Amino acid sequence: MVTTPHMNPSRSSPLLFLAVILPLSGCAGLRETNCEQFKEIRQETDYTTQYRLLETNTETAARRFKPLPKGAVAVVRQYKMKVNTPEIKPCNHLKIQKEIYLLRKNDKNLVLEEIREFYTADGALVASKSEFVGDQMRTSGYYAGSTPLPIPEKAPPGKYRIVSKLVMKRKNSSRTTVLARTSTSFQVIARN
Repeated sequence: MVTTPHMNPSRSSPLLFLAVILPLSGCAGLRETNCEQFKEIRQETDYTTQYRLLETNTETAARRFKPLPKGAVAVVRQYKMKVNTPEIKPCNHLKIQKEIYLLRKNDKNLVLEEIREFYTADGALVASKSEFVGDQMRTSGYYAGSTPLPIPEKAPPGKYRIVSKLVMKRKNSSRTTVLARTSTSFQVIARN
């Protein structure tokens, strides 16, 4: 897991927000809490993305989408992301929900990584997070995943955009291929 904040002194408020916002992913209580409760919940929360294979959706997608092309190692036919609410107050968790229809070969050297990038409303990249997800997606199929995103007490109000990319690479290689990209937005509103 790699977290890389990109420093820019003129953007210190969003940077502070996203420096605290990461790590992000996993399952948590998503109800509104006071800030003290939120701090306790954050200490116990698993911030890793949890994917699960949906068998019925896999069967439907297999009929709807083209199969894996000859010679291809992996392709993504569908990649969607949304949040459980368009607006959120600080000291709460935003839930990111994702759906992926992945076709892949059984190849032990294939590494799948999900990269989430966070942008301010004016398009400035303020942070990114990488997470290996190949162990959760070992076969072709339709996967659903969720990730809680902590919104810290000092999060400045404003609009933010999350861009997620699913990339593949080979073990012992630094060359990556973007399989799919998706994005969603949310707004932090004042707690008062």
